[in-house]
Amino acid sequence: MAKRALILGLDTAAGAYLARLLGARGYRVGGTGGSDLIDRLGTAADTVPQGDRVQAAALADEVYDLREPTGDCAGLLTATGAARIFIPVGADDGAQMTMVEAARTRGRFVATARIGAHESRLGPGTSPLARIVAAASVGAAASPADLASVIDCGWTPDFVEAIARLLAASAGIDDVIVTGQTIAGTDAARIAAGWFRGERLPANKAKGAPNASGWRAAAVGGEVVEILCEGIAVA
Repeated sequence: MAKRALILGLDTAAGAYLARLLGARGYRVGGTGGSDLIDRLGTAADTVPQGDRVQAAALADEVYDLREPTGDCAGLLTATGAARIFIPVGADDGAQMTMVEAARTRGRFVATARIGAHESRLGPGTSPLARIVAAASVGAAASPADLASVIDCGWTPDFVEAIARLLAASAGIDDVIVTGQTIAGTDAARIAAGWFRGERLPANKAKGAPNASGWRAAAVGGEVVEILCEGIAVA
């Protein structure tokens, strides 16, 4: 029987890409949020009305909370029965982590991660990296603030692989999902400008160290810049 996954936040880029990944792995996927993004990806997922979320969570094998902002942790832990749960956390989520640890002592499988910046062709395009690429695509200069920034930004489809990996582990852990590689805004602008001129300038091909689950980012730095450039070119 296919595993059942519930994604809270199908209307986020991470939620939509995770739905595509899990669907390709044979999961039966459902989720809350609009279907616009999963429709754009051409993937299938059952959209669950908000009022039916508790019942759907109780029936799921895995639950991923990718809502923006993240929803109520206590309510999610209560509603999910025996499901494995993924919850994103921030640096100041001490109260939430206390609830997670209490749930683990009761035998619940809960994984958490602090998720770094990431972009995709479904993203809002509001990160410094996305703004730099957008400016280069029309031959404009990026803002001084974006050019002065030092950016660690990953590729969303890559990051959801890390999220799914956490719920496939033998125990719930707390992790950090980042590329571990930074790129200066000026270098990102140089790579993007060259790409749109038909030049392939050297991009950062280094890889970060594996995180706690053994995952490491496949696309970092200049590679993410080039992927975003390609997305604009084919749009």
